[in-house]
Amino acid sequence: MITAELRIIIVFLVALFGALFVLPELAHIAKRIGLIDHPNRRKVHTSPQPLVGGIGIVIAATFSSLALVPITGLRGYFLGLSLLLLVGFLDDFKEVGHKQKFLAQIGATMLLIFFSAVSLRTFGDLLGIGNLDIPGGEIVIWCVTVFCIVGVINSINLIDGLDGLAGGVSFIAFFFFALHASFSGDVPLMLLNFALAGAVLGFLKYNWYPSVLFMGDAGSLCLGFSLGFMALALTQGSAAAMPPVAALLILAVPITDTLLIMSKRIINGSNPFLPDKFHLHHIFMRLGLSKLWTVKAILGLSFFMGALSLLFPLYFIPEYYLFAAFCLYFIICTVASFFIPRLLRYSRRFKKKKPKHGEIQYSQSANG
Repeated sequence: MITAELRIIIVFLVALFGALFVLPELAHIAKRIGLIDHPNRRKVHTSPQPLVGGIGIVIAATFSSLALVPITGLRGYFLGLSLLLLVGFLDDFKEVGHKQKFLAQIGATMLLIFFSAVSLRTFGDLLGIGNLDIPGGEIVIWCVTVFCIVGVINSINLIDGLDGLAGGVSFIAFFFFALHASFSGDVPLMLLNFALAGAVLGFLKYNWYPSVLFMGDAGSLCLGFSLGFMALALTQGSAAAMPPVAALLILAVPITDTLLIMSKRIINGSNPFLPDKFHLHHIFMRLGLSKLWTVKAILGLSFFMGALSLLFPLYFIPEYYLFAAFCLYFIICTVASFFIPRLLRYSRRFKKKKPKHGEIQYSQSANG
């Protein structure tokens, strides 16, 4: 009989080695059919990269899950995942419009709600006054659930800007979701998280700087959808494994980055869905960090915020204290996002205008 610990190891390793095996084969196919991401002026990579990481992650994680994870109640998750994988592949190959991608994300979430019976019904005790439940009937609950899942999906899509960044953030999130599931005894979700974590770790072998392949939209859409599903499945219902604020902390880095980016674009009067270079990783790079150290710094932040979520099951820290920690992180990121780029621009202008020492002496001698 396989023990729980051995099953965790097997699920993780099957997904890990599955990704390590399938990704190079998919990369060869991608080069033949033109499934390639070419560099341009808004991207930081300088050579064409195969866009097969997401396909390989889903194949490896699904194979491990079907073989070793009890998938009862996960039909909606796998249906939604399949839809997003298809749409993401089409977008990577031929480009799909924003509206079509949003419709696919909404459709995948509705499949998740209907077939897996998960939805966002409460935000938990964020303010110390009791649970903040979603008011209204099922229609309101469905709308709020769709909005939040689509938000998480796009947060992973938007943070996918440097080698290893989106994959690393996702790996850390799956790891902490798995820990919370293990604390509550939710074996199926614990194993599914470890399967996803193993597949992502296999992908990071090829995506860590300097990368040889990218996850593409197929990867970011599927990872975001998977993380959104975990946030719902582990925080809602009478048998919830953790409070909603714990999921908010685990996903704090991508969610905060997305909220700030969207807010800044709206304030500046630009399209909130057009790409730019004002993400958290761009700010770190403007401060002088290399691409690799920028990724390491952001992953360190993600791990720290995820570790804070463990304060609830380990030390029974009240939910509103954890929410205060998220708010503090959000405020710090807001200040950094809005003021550091301005300070850097001002300092560059000041250095350009400042005359050299020799020029000052010449001016003084001329006036003398």
